[in-house]
Amino acid sequence: MKSVIGLLLSFMLLSTSLFAGGKQEVKKYNPDSPVTITLGGYGDLETAYKAVVESKDFKSKYPNMKVKFVTNDFAAHHDRLTTAIAAGKGAFEVEAIEIGYIAKFVANGGLTDLSGSPFNAKDAVKNIVKYAVSNATTKDGKIIAVPVDIAPAVMFYRKSLTDKAGVDLSDVKSWDEYIKAGRKLTVDKNGDGKIDQYALTSPESVWEIPLNGGKGGWFSSGGNVLEPKERFINVLNLVKKIRKAGIDADLDAWSQSWLASFKTGLVATHFSGAWWGGALRTWVAPKEKGDWRVAYPPGKALASIGGTYLSIPEQISLDKKLPAWELIKYLTTNPAAQLITFKKIDAFPSLTTIFNDPVMDEPVAYFGNQKARKLFAEIALKIPESSVSKYDVIARDIWITAVTNVIIGKSSVEAAYDKAKKQIENRIQ
Repeated sequence: MKSVIGLLLSFMLLSTSLFAGGKQEVKKYNPDSPVTITLGGYGDLETAYKAVVESKDFKSKYPNMKVKFVTNDFAAHHDRLTTAIAAGKGAFEVEAIEIGYIAKFVANGGLTDLSGSPFNAKDAVKNIVKYAVSNATTKDGKIIAVPVDIAPAVMFYRKSLTDKAGVDLSDVKSWDEYIKAGRKLTVDKNGDGKIDQYALTSPESVWEIPLNGGKGGWFSSGGNVLEPKERFINVLNLVKKIRKAGIDADLDAWSQSWLASFKTGLVATHFSGAWWGGALRTWVAPKEKGDWRVAYPPGKALASIGGTYLSIPEQISLDKKLPAWELIKYLTTNPAAQLITFKKIDAFPSLTTIFNDPVMDEPVAYFGNQKARKLFAEIALKIPESSVSKYDVIARDIWITAVTNVIIGKSSVEAAYDKAKKQIENRIQ
């Protein structure tokens, strides 16, 4: 009997040893093992990330990691990723995702939960802006992506136009005050009887601001849709007031006329994330250098509009997930990497330790030597946290229709709210 027990114990110890050894080998990244990681991205992300992986610091830490890039335009990239996730094949080891698509992937699944072992993202992201982490965290604590750049929402305005109109937009106390100023900014400049300067492009450009950028918050803590009601009613009233005041140019976002309005002087203000400053400076309105300024949205409303996240698709094998996670950690939590990305493409850092870097206190020539980055950082630290749910996509899409119907006069505020609430409830049952 003793010999049998001894054999059993020996077998158990051997099995435990082999299992533990195998577990350690699989779950630990080996920097000496050559590996190629492909990063799927959009826009100018490749420009920044390529500079990061070619830096001396990255090469010294990951001498055997080769990073390849596959870049598409914004829509094509997300369409490809959506298809690959649905098919269960074809995704790359690291995939960039714009914040607006995060809830979609929460709903459809397909992305690796990075919160637990072997990734332990909760420890890795401790110095990343809290609201940005929460925007990629599900209500049950899963972290499905890590923010690499963020987009605190601000009001951009043309100082030459506001000065001429005799209005000061540096500290607007309320949306009513903004609309009042907007009436002065909406004028017939050449006297031909037609308005040729407006306060903003369209009412649609403001609805996200009072709703934290439309990131989460569609359900109350008790799970009720579009509550508290007053919060959503106020948004519908706001877009209605703007259209009724006649201060918007009624332009479709990203149309040629919309893009041209920022350099021709057709519009005096715009609400967007910090990334829009880089777009203005580099390709939308580069000749308007020194005329644009930034300020808090009216009433110091806090929101995020935009931001890039890095994820690992679930379909990727564990031996590739480990180095992929190392790349994500470096891009999101390494100060040098964050600064390179910031300087290359104006993508505002998600890492809070960068907020104390001297670069944040530098005057920005494009914004008339205003210390715009300092304002971006200040706002980012105040934005409230809001986790995502699989129903956010449904709620957002239905809400956008409600906003549009109020703007075009197809529906009253109360009717639009009631209809949206009922539609969302029916869809999630």
